[in-house]
Amino acid sequence: MKQLVTIFILSITFLFLRSQETYEENIYFIHDPNIDQFILSATNQNEIFSSDFDLINANEKLDTQLLAGANDVGIDFLESTVSLRHDFNSKEHSASAALPLLPDAPPVIAGTGDQLYCPGGSMPVAQTITISDPDDTSTTAVYIQISGGYVNGEDLLTLTGSHPSITSSWDAVQGELTLQGPATYTEFETAVLATQYSSSSASPSGTKQFSITVGEPNYLPTTGHYYEFVSAPGITWTDAQTAASNRTYFGLQGYLATLTSQVEADFSGEQANGFGWIGANDVAVEGEWRWVTGPEAGTLFWNGSVGGTEITFANWNGGEPNNCCGGEDYAHIAAAAVIRGGAPIGAWNDLRNTGGGGNYASQGYVVEYGGMPGDPTLYITLTTSLDVSLCHMPTNRRITYRVNKN
Repeated sequence: MKQLVTIFILSITFLFLRSQETYEENIYFIHDPNIDQFILSATNQNEIFSSDFDLINANEKLDTQLLAGANDVGIDFLESTVSLRHDFNSKEHSASAALPLLPDAPPVIAGTGDQLYCPGGSMPVAQTITISDPDDTSTTAVYIQISGGYVNGEDLLTLTGSHPSITSSWDAVQGELTLQGPATYTEFETAVLATQYSSSSASPSGTKQFSITVGEPNYLPTTGHYYEFVSAPGITWTDAQTAASNRTYFGLQGYLATLTSQVEADFSGEQANGFGWIGANDVAVEGEWRWVTGPEAGTLFWNGSVGGTEITFANWNGGEPNNCCGGEDYAHIAAAAVIRGGAPIGAWNDLRNTGGGGNYASQGYVVEYGGMPGDPTLYITLTTSLDVSLCHMPTNRRITYRVNKN
């Protein structure tokens, strides 16, 4: 005979912390008639807590603890989009039971590495490094990016030596070497110290800056902010604005990127694996282009159409913004295939909220982290540099001596 199974769900509200803010979340306890038990009974041994959490970033691991009176009992942790299932025992039941979710504490990276580089050889990107973490001893990946002075096609980062738990991959567009684990922080420290910079140019110049971080978003030393391209083909500007504001990075609030200098625009354009929406529009007044996201929200940076007036900094593609095709009010980093008029890779175009077609189709959006009120102070990135301009190569010189016979 087929048995009828009925599931009763009781919704109970608990508090959990995330990014230094308190939220309420409905936690569901499930009663399975086959077990013939009900929730929160101190005599029952097999009640089940089951809940799904869709976390925004994989780095935002949440530790789950059972609070039973005065005692905190760690039961599991969540990473990315997962389900957590926990079988309660009688000792874990009490009138004050709760399940707080605590944000993953960020690691701290420290080290040294400012050196001189002379052409024709290779140099380590760091001389010393330590990675400490109050609640973890390992991580999934460490990223090393040439975040200043990068020349695609010349500069290269290479992992040397043997590292059984770590593989490396070089991204020439971003100028970034990924050290992929999982591995312990100690193993990653060894791998970072074994990472070498080299240049194929016979006469490289300037200063090369390196950002070493445990998170995937790219770090720009000149702003102290992090940048991340999120692939989302077909997304509208308004949806991208919402999605960006819902993202956090170790407690830093995300927003559609506000690119206020050429260095920042190049970094988010040339050294990004995609092109997408940024945080500017002229919706309020046609031709008055403003940053409408992040710390610069409300700042006017361009007035007019093609050939208009640059108020602060703008990075328009040739012939833009042209308000084409019935009205275009939203800023988008242009695809490399449509860059024209001597504009740099990463120049901007104005599009409709839904984007355009072909090379003008929306591909995603650029998120910036940093500079918002309430952001924590992080030490998750080590910045080092190699100065090429101060390198003096020895040369052979001919010296003539006059000898007097007297």
